[in-house]
Amino acid sequence: MPNADLAILKRDFPVSHALLMHDDLMTRELMRHFGAVHAVQTAIEDDGDIVTRWSTLYQTATGEPLLQATLVINKPALPEGLLDRLLDGTRLFGSLLIEAGIAVRMTDRTIYRAGPPGGVYAGVWGRRQRMLYAMGDGLICDVDECLVEEASLRKLKT
Repeated sequence: MPNADLAILKRDFPVSHALLMHDDLMTRELMRHFGAVHAVQTAIEDDGDIVTRWSTLYQTATGEPLLQATLVINKPALPEGLLDRLLDGTRLFGSLLIEAGIAVRMTDRTIYRAGPPGGVYAGVWGRRQRMLYAMGDGLICDVDECLVEEASLRKLKT
């Protein structure tokens, strides 16, 4: 999948651009732009060494959604107990990694625009990328983060 037109993203969707065009954990960016954020797990699929978690992330103050996330997590890559804490609560994966002192780096980022131009998803952008340990090439997870529409993000920005 080729990257979407990043000039359009930067020009017409500045909040989405800020949230998608960085190499850090999404957690830090969401908190910087929207304050406290929490996750609600919508589905989970455990397949041996891989667990897929679907969730919606919300601005805690308003209860409004910010993004849909899909994490395909490499279970053996995680410290003991971290996955249990992720699946048992409303914590963001990035927050748990930060608390555990796990430094990460992102690779293979692809920015996409959801839906057809002018359609119901015309203002919705997302990204797919791989999350690796900062030191080495150990895969932690594959990430897909799809934001809500730009107009909603602008209203919620603190």
